[in-house]
Amino acid sequence: MKKKWLGLLLAVPMILTACGGQETAEEKEAVEPEETKQAVDPLQLYTTIFPLEDFAKKIGGEEVEVTNLVPVGADAHTYEPTARAMIEVAEGDAFIYNGAGLEGFADKVIEALDGENVLIVKASDGIELIPGDDHSHEEHGHGEDDHDHSHEEHGHGEDDHDHSHEEHGHEEDDHHHHHDEDPHVWLDPVLAITLAENIKDALVELRPDSADQFEANFEEVKAELEAIDQEFTSMMEEASLNTFIVSHAGYGYWEERYGLEQIGIAGLSPTNEPSQRQLQDIIELAEENGINHIFFEQNMTPNVAETVRNEVNADVLYLHNLEALVDEDVDNGDDYFSLMRRNIEALKEGLQ
Repeated sequence: MKKKWLGLLLAVPMILTACGGQETAEEKEAVEPEETKQAVDPLQLYTTIFPLEDFAKKIGGEEVEVTNLVPVGADAHTYEPTARAMIEVAEGDAFIYNGAGLEGFADKVIEALDGENVLIVKASDGIELIPGDDHSHEEHGHGEDDHDHSHEEHGHGEDDHDHSHEEHGHEEDDHHHHHDEDPHVWLDPVLAITLAENIKDALVELRPDSADQFEANFEEVKAELEAIDQEFTSMMEEASLNTFIVSHAGYGYWEERYGLEQIGIAGLSPTNEPSQRQLQDIIELAEENGINHIFFEQNMTPNVAETVRNEVNADVLYLHNLEALVDEDVDNGDDYFSLMRRNIEALKEGLQ
């Protein structure tokens, strides 16, 4: 009899344990799917240039998975997406592009997304663009008068900006009038705040439950961009020169913000190379202005830039246009902030 009760007593804890285990499993089933779903279902974002990719990752955090369409080392001006890439974007949640005619392929992607449930985000929305200038070396090349004339044409007057916006204010027009406006807005850290804010707003629209997190992350990005702006301003206050020669004229927003003067060997688009006459003018300008540095870029160095360097006997420094990373940047774990600070250091040396 004792043995029978003992057997029952020993069985009870086992039954309870089994029931408990079953209950826990049922509870898990009730609780886990939602948590698991959050962990494995980030928003799928597709971007076109590195700054947009970097800001999207920083603001979205674990809520996003970001793919930059333009591969490392490539150029957004000339990139063409594959059919596979177009399908992936159509299956994603958002396509984030710069606009202002930078990405020649953006029209094709947007057209392919017609009827798909994909949010299209033009990151440069709300930014007052400066007029583009694919012939900067022409205007820089004939002495002091032409410098002044060039600045008038660069749109310091309100009328120029208004005219530019009237003609190209529509999204569909941006891509057809390639470089009527300067698209390199991300190089101005103050304007980059608007890029980041437009990305943040898109993420809030896609996932409102995470709005507080996106807002907090955006504020961190904004504070860092404001710090970069201050560092740039301080560097310019100490600079001896304000003119620099660079392989392509993509730095007009630095002229506008910080009073720098760029002499671009290639035009606003890196494929627009100077004539022999313009090349000679650039060399003369370098000698007249006592310029003994020439800036190459991380992902493009036209042969003519080498010619100018040899003629002027200049030392080479590097600027990063931030459009696309190169392998070295990936290996270093660089982001927008580290690359911009590297640019500030390079300018500090080149403008002495």
